[in-house]
Amino acid sequence: MEQVTLGFLVLSKKHENGYATEIAKRSSQFNIQCVRFEPTSINPSTLMIDGEKFDHHSQIWKRDLFPIPSFIYDRCFYHQKQLAQKSKPIVDWLKKYPQTTFLGFGLPDKWKIYTSLQSNSVISSYLPYTELIQNPSQILHQLKEASSCLLKPVNGSRGIGIVAVSYLGQSITITYHRGKIKKTKDFHTLKAFTEWCEKLIQQQTYLLQPLLPLLDKQRYPFDIRMFFQKDQEGKWDLVGKGVRKGYQGSFLSNLNSGGETHSYEDWSSALTSRQKILLEDELQTIAEHLPSSLEKKCNRLFEIGVDIGYANDGSVWILDMNSKPGRKTVTKTNPNSSERIFQAPLAYCNFLQKQASLKGVEINE
Repeated sequence: MEQVTLGFLVLSKKHENGYATEIAKRSSQFNIQCVRFEPTSINPSTLMIDGEKFDHHSQIWKRDLFPIPSFIYDRCFYHQKQLAQKSKPIVDWLKKYPQTTFLGFGLPDKWKIYTSLQSNSVISSYLPYTELIQNPSQILHQLKEASSCLLKPVNGSRGIGIVAVSYLGQSITITYHRGKIKKTKDFHTLKAFTEWCEKLIQQQTYLLQPLLPLLDKQRYPFDIRMFFQKDQEGKWDLVGKGVRKGYQGSFLSNLNSGGETHSYEDWSSALTSRQKILLEDELQTIAEHLPSSLEKKCNRLFEIGVDIGYANDGSVWILDMNSKPGRKTVTKTNPNSSERIFQAPLAYCNFLQKQASLKGVEINE
């Protein structure tokens, strides 16, 4: 099989340097040449890229000029508005470029994911009730019904922008994070809170969900991260599970919001045997149905991080899905999974190349 080129697409070459390097070190075993580049480094007139190529002899990245690679592993995160405005249109154009194939196309926003999965009777039972917020009256109605709710940005990640709202007595309290710092604000009139809600939903689109009781016995928020990747045959594989635990008084367990990683085995050892059997059965059902269901509804995917909530009553909830997941929760708690994770993009790249050869056409969708 002829050598193919796999491009590691990032907004900054410093981003995930260690991860990209570990993948590139193994690429010769798969007869793959690794390059990395930023979307803005493509010359629009020549379609040549001023990027870096991994040199197998010196085991380092070297600056080089090369054409658009035949396969692309997209690891662009659009947290900074300025970078997103410049880079996202180029990435969208690349996804339609007929000579290249993306390992995965990513997921749409959270509302589109929610509505598309509603038709799957197995998966929909694990999804918290969700509304698209169009006016503050929806939030006020939920507070009157349940005294609390969760506001979640439709395009958010890493816990950024999520707000917990509670209605106690005569005041409404909102709780949110600025990085690892938890902040609160009280509203003593419905008018003041309504005005705040209006400003919030004008800034970006939000979803409304119940504030689920996802705290352990010590009242630490936690969730279970399931990490999936496709294998060398293009089949979904559950690479590992880990637990993320936030701090007391918080409602988020994301690492970005001050959470810490724990081994799933250690955490689950505190469950009764009945609790563990029931939980494992639910997680197995999710693992069997969710990745393939997501892919059918959206587009080709290569990896998914799924965050699972385990409530006090034993109910299991799918809290979030991410097509560009971090790996820390799994690699820190399952060190043996690292090698598999570094090889997976290369093995899947070869699978896509074989599929293309068999069809005799480009498989770019």
